[in-house]
Amino acid sequence: MPSEKQQFIRKTLREQLADILRSKILRSEIAPGDRIVEEEVAKEYQVSRGPIREALRQLEEEGLISYQPHKGCVVKTLSLRDMQESYLIRSTLESLAVQIYAGKISENGLRKMEEALEDIRMAGENKTLYELTQADEAFHSAIVEEAECEKLLKIWRQLQGANTSTYYTMNTENLMPYDFVAANHKVILDLFKNSASVDQISHEIHKHYMVVPETLSQKEQQRGKE
Repeated sequence: MPSEKQQFIRKTLREQLADILRSKILRSEIAPGDRIVEEEVAKEYQVSRGPIREALRQLEEEGLISYQPHKGCVVKTLSLRDMQESYLIRSTLESLAVQIYAGKISENGLRKMEEALEDIRMAGENKTLYELTQADEAFHSAIVEEAECEKLLKIWRQLQGANTSTYYTMNTENLMPYDFVAANHKVILDLFKNSASVDQISHEIHKHYMVVPETLSQKEQQRGKE
């Protein structure tokens, strides 16, 4: 398997650095509150600081890091409010994509979802968070890509960081449903396979996304009572 340094091939340097840093965060190699120092990253991967700043800016837009006075770039955990807003927008855009093609997904789209679901199942069994987030993104991307609407896809993908941050937050809160995550995605796939209505599919997509912030909200309320 190629090393991280050998993966600088097809994507831009900014994208590659963002992928590596995102992976380190999701694998808990960089923990919440830890600093990411440009000089150290530049030395480790033997690159200039320009693309590193761009990569960090991307991760900040995704919600994985923030800039703090006197500390610099710090890994953060997504707030419940940010999570709720991001998932509401993301699920709405995903439902809009389904409306564009009236819920009639192609065989190629189904194949992509099935392949992603198998990856989700394996990641769930192995409890590998990074692989799970990648497979989850592939599953939902297949739904949006089917609409063949580039602007919609671009806006939807801008919320990818919020999705990965949510998985990370669930994991740190010990709420990650590794045993059920594949089954939860299969419900959506089966609706497409069974030619369910747009309303049925959209309702399930919305429920699929919003159950996460609702679960975290309930846990937060329990903490307040204790």
